[in-house]
Amino acid sequence: MAPFGNGSHLGTRVEARVSAHHPAGQLSILNVVADLKKSRGKFFHEHRMPSDLNFWIYFFRHAGKPLPENLLSRALEFKPEHSNCPQLSLTIKNLISSIPNEWRALANNVFVGRVMKGDLNAKAWTERQAGVIEINIQYSFTLTAYAAAYDEFFHNIKSFYGDISANRPELDRMVDELNRRFSKPWNELDAAKAQWTDHRLVRTANPIAALGAKGREALHEDMVDAAESFVIAHELAHHLLGHTVTKRDKRKAKIVVDETIERLKIFDSLVQLNQSQREEIQADILAYLIVAGATEGTPSFPDLYRAVAGSTLALVALAHVEESWVELDSAATHPGFTTRFDIIHKLTELLSVEQPAGDIGDHPLGFLAQLSTFAGVALNTWTSRTFPEHQNPVGILEATDHLLRLMDGVYSRIPNARQVVDEAVEPNPRVSSRGTDE
Repeated sequence: MAPFGNGSHLGTRVEARVSAHHPAGQLSILNVVADLKKSRGKFFHEHRMPSDLNFWIYFFRHAGKPLPENLLSRALEFKPEHSNCPQLSLTIKNLISSIPNEWRALANNVFVGRVMKGDLNAKAWTERQAGVIEINIQYSFTLTAYAAAYDEFFHNIKSFYGDISANRPELDRMVDELNRRFSKPWNELDAAKAQWTDHRLVRTANPIAALGAKGREALHEDMVDAAESFVIAHELAHHLLGHTVTKRDKRKAKIVVDETIERLKIFDSLVQLNQSQREEIQADILAYLIVAGATEGTPSFPDLYRAVAGSTLALVALAHVEESWVELDSAATHPGFTTRFDIIHKLTELLSVEQPAGDIGDHPLGFLAQLSTFAGVALNTWTSRTFPEHQNPVGILEATDHLLRLMDGVYSRIPNARQVVDEAVEPNPRVSSRGTDE
């Protein structure tokens, strides 16, 4: 990950309600409007970080290494205002531009900080007149590996589909080698999990980096940026929905989420969850709408691509590392991956199914088919290795067949949509953030 890229555990139960996690012993839950200056001050005081320093300078100093010269002058120019990290500053700026005007007074006074912690986590918390979102650096570094794994996954499938279409000789003999290549990223990710779950250290290495095609690093950074945007939007949603305080005016945000839940027809299933899990789903829904630019109107394809890519990557990485694919504990604070991704799937369909295909035959449901297959392979990797007597691992043939079946469904619903592995359709529509780095 480049030092100006931006990470989270998607709403680690709002810190304002778990006082034991706060060094001061107890967080005040007051019905007050956040003040940016106080928010910024509380964040830096909490983490004992220099209040005038770019996070990346702090990070490299902490690691005992100088920041590369080509980045140092730019890093020194940055002054923390809404964030201690340049890319997070841009992220929150873009998110705020996507929400209704009446929500912005609160959002503009929330400070977003990157912190030096070794677990995959992010949280929203409030103390007196301070509203904070913080995100752990380990989550960002880990996301880079899963972005590379997704890219490798898709290019393996695209290559295999091309071989089939060309009717290459000896294809049967090639399948075993293709399967080994197909499973290698997950072997590497499984090996890295032991390090990522050791919260005492921050691990910066990307175990998939050597496997990927050269020249696609910018795409990986775009995917990570999209995932972090979803994560930050999820934590912002906790603030906007009033989950971090007791009596904040939250009518507009709650109305938007409640109306979406009604349109998705998921009210009965949410009743089965506990209060904490319902709040996580509410935050997921609002985060997706914010990233997609869909809180007030019809979203564009680029914003929908960004929302579905970011949410999927963030949730897959978290589920794979923490093995939280399915949550059977009714008292758990967060739903499992399968519950959360089902909502992402339904949201993508709701917001795009009535829209025709793009100029080159692309469509968000086609991109969703790719990402759903990637998530399915990730889930199968876990189940086949955890319960080998009940689940066989899928290979490239099964994954390609599954993706093509999903695309048949897209074909039947979206006029002029083209095959997702068609050579004329770019498989990864650009998901980079609007604007430029500060």
